[in-house]
Amino acid sequence: MRKIAGGFQRKLPRNVLREDLVGAGMTGLWDAVIKHGAERDGAAFEWYVRVRVRGAILDDLRAQDWLPRRARAAASRTDATPPVVVRLDDVSPTNPSRALVSSDASDVEAAVDTKLVRRSLEKAVEQLPERERKIVSLHYFRGMKFKDLGALLGVSEPRISQLHARAMGRLREIVPAA
Repeated sequence: MRKIAGGFQRKLPRNVLREDLVGAGMTGLWDAVIKHGAERDGAAFEWYVRVRVRGAILDDLRAQDWLPRRARAAASRTDATPPVVVRLDDVSPTNPSRALVSSDASDVEAAVDTKLVRRSLEKAVEQLPERERKIVSLHYFRGMKFKDLGALLGVSEPRISQLHARAMGRLREIVPAA
């Protein structure tokens, strides 16, 4: 257990304590013992315990993370420079533009590109049938999950997935033309 927790700890910030990881791993161990029952012999059980302990530690880390997994992955992929922090005391009433420091002109270009892409996507989404438009808009622009969309529209989650796939296919056809 400590070996597994140590493997995780090497990849995590210093504020994550090994004891917390071991505690989360104990939950996985307990689950493994309960679910495997009397069949606690051999390498199969040992492998199962390792999987359950690693899974419990990952679940605990994800529960503590304030950023969704997709956003965390996107943030780790970008090579953007960190934003410049300016204290309020550093901003004079005669020079308020100092509060909006930009690292270089490429930031402005990226912002304009993002705005243009978003506008073209919004126009493309407007061309979708009403139900598909609602699914795409609520899912991507409001962050609503398929399960919640299903409840809102009165259909099952798999049906929302089908409608979403159809909308994505239509958007692929529309966007190159936009």
